[in-house]
Amino acid sequence: MESPFDRMTAEYDSWYDSDRGRPLYESELRCVEAILPARLHPMLEIGVGTGRFAMRFPGAFGLDPAPGPLKLAKARGIRCVCGAGESLPFRDGTFKTVLMVVTLCFVREPRAVFHEAARVLAPGGSMIIGLIPADSPWGMLYEKKKKEGNPFYRDAEFHKVSEVEKLARCSGLRIASVASTLLQDPSGPARFEEPVSYYVEGVGFVSLRLEKG
Repeated sequence: MESPFDRMTAEYDSWYDSDRGRPLYESELRCVEAILPARLHPMLEIGVGTGRFAMRFPGAFGLDPAPGPLKLAKARGIRCVCGAGESLPFRDGTFKTVLMVVTLCFVREPRAVFHEAARVLAPGGSMIIGLIPADSPWGMLYEKKKKEGNPFYRDAEFHKVSEVEKLARCSGLRIASVASTLLQDPSGPARFEEPVSYYVEGVGFVSLRLEKG
């Protein structure tokens, strides 16, 4: 079955420039930037989509199973590969940083993706996770969209921060830093928020830096 991200690439990508999407995107991006290591490259984004996050890091590689969004990502200067996070087409220890922003909810085998990410990380490398917590008002909103038949979220499975912590441990990764943003009510007008450098229960977006020993 064709992915909705292939069928509706332009609609999906236009959200980032919309009145509602822009401040949320910038809030999430700032939250990711707040925990990045000093040295980023070589860098891979798993689930790169149309490249809205990876394009902020020139020279990044991007991987996604949907060819449609990859065309836009490539046009934005990202070195793209069509593939799945469960079976990364890269050698062990290739990357200094592996990025996954709102991707975990779309993968079929989270544990396999974490193991693969850890495999392609160089010693001392960092895995950066951007997460919409399942038990937050924002996570509940997207779960509602899923139940209502939203094409982008029909197959999504949202996760709690505690689940990410467990996946990290099982893959030999440790949490080095955390940041949070989107304390605002998801039913209200969207506005930009600066992140805080710790986990806040109930926030709509959490970034975690996991390090490989």
